[in-house]
Amino acid sequence: MRTGLRMFVCLTVGALALGLAVAEPMDMLAALAQGKIEATFYGNGDESVRGRIRTSTFGPDEITVAPGTQFWAQQEGLQGMTTLGWVPIDLRGRPFVIVEIPTACTNYDLPAPSRWDKMIPYCCPSPKMAALTSAIGRVQPSRPVVQLAVWAVANNPTWQQVLGYAEGKATSDNEEEQAAQVLSFRQQTAQLLTNSGIDLSDLRMFAE
Repeated sequence: MRTGLRMFVCLTVGALALGLAVAEPMDMLAALAQGKIEATFYGNGDESVRGRIRTSTFGPDEITVAPGTQFWAQQEGLQGMTTLGWVPIDLRGRPFVIVEIPTACTNYDLPAPSRWDKMIPYCCPSPKMAALTSAIGRVQPSRPVVQLAVWAVANNPTWQQVLGYAEGKATSDNEEEQAAQVLSFRQQTAQLLTNSGIDLSDLRMFAE
């Protein structure tokens, strides 16, 4: 009797383990390419992308959007957006889901896409961006630091080109305190990039 019970328990655990393996999340781009899901994405300002995702009959229960996944605006002259950190999306028990994916702008000198502007997702364009956006997902820096770091990798602007943005994000009305806060943004950005394994020597934002 005990032998039969042990066998039953082992078979049950094995079946559960197999079920868990089958239910593992699927990469969103792979799910799209294989027709497992249908999705449309639109702009949502300069900090996120909104989407509507529907799974197929035999599609995944859960998908993930990888760090650095790029969303390109289909209207010329608008910002591209990069995903920050891993974004899990649960599709179970619903005909479709509406999602908001945290992103940062990858074109510092272009306007943000609106909710009417369609966005198409693509693989992360560079290992540096993948490393940076993975680190952002882990440590959750302040928004100005996130955006400055993404621009440094995506566009390599000079500090003067992004100074207006940094000054606009400083919260102090006192000029001296504002200057100190802007300097802190720059220093924190440099530290984030360094911690992501990115060499600052080629980045014009940190040139003397």
